[in-house]
Amino acid sequence: MKAVTLITLFCTSALLYSATKETPGVQSPSMLLSRKATVVLPAGYSQDKGHYPVIYLLHGYGGDYNTWARLSPLESYADRYRIILVCPDAGPDSWYLDSQVKKNSLYQRYIALEVVDYIDAHYRTWALKQGRAIIGCSMGGHGALTILTRYPERFCGAGSISGIMELSDFSNQWNIARILGRLPGNEHAWYNASFLSMLDKLRQSRPAIILDCGTNDFAIDGNRKVHAGLLDMGVDHDYFERPGTHNPDYPRKALESHILYFSRILKTAEKPVALSKKN
Repeated sequence: MKAVTLITLFCTSALLYSATKETPGVQSPSMLLSRKATVVLPAGYSQDKGHYPVIYLLHGYGGDYNTWARLSPLESYADRYRIILVCPDAGPDSWYLDSQVKKNSLYQRYIALEVVDYIDAHYRTWALKQGRAIIGCSMGGHGALTILTRYPERFCGAGSISGIMELSDFSNQWNIARILGRLPGNEHAWYNASFLSMLDKLRQSRPAIILDCGTNDFAIDGNRKVHAGLLDMGVDHDYFERPGTHNPDYPRKALESHILYFSRILKTAEKPVALSKKN
């Protein structure tokens, strides 16, 4: 009987102190719409009343707010690294850009400002750049890096897994032209939107950057160009090439190493002086 009681107490305790997952709708005043996000809270969040760093995970082309949750054990990562994980939904083909062509497609602003402000208002976060990082895969890898570059005051760093670095390399694929217009006649827009053209902006901000791509991935040439460019400028970053192609197995295996990388940076960040006030 005592053994049964102990097992029952253990199971009850595990349930009370395991990671929890929520899927709130996040409004976008700029686009007049609402999209869901997956929010994973670490074990003990509802009991300890502490504040947590946040890592935002951006999905790839064709994905949504549930892509990373289907791909990886997010609850385990949230518990292990004592972080909040947020997976926003940017639509299947937004490229995390503010489009001058497609009406109401302002997903760079949405992620960097509206989603972050919502999370800081509704969860106990470290509501400053030292408490936030952003990671993405493929289309989301490009999104994470460009959002970091455009909004350096919002995130301490970004990670890219199998990220697309130069959009013009894929001008006839993945509906990029719907966001930027057809490449002939819109070369300037394509150039300005690609992360490869933004490297110089990192000279001053010096964020934490980790790049990761498979050696047989069609995105590898762009990643190597970015790596070489950052080296030429003396911008510190971590760079990895591993065996693999552009498929779900690669980000599934790579994600935890990125979370570990940023959890160390976030945990050593200076204690924030201004914290979110909710919950």
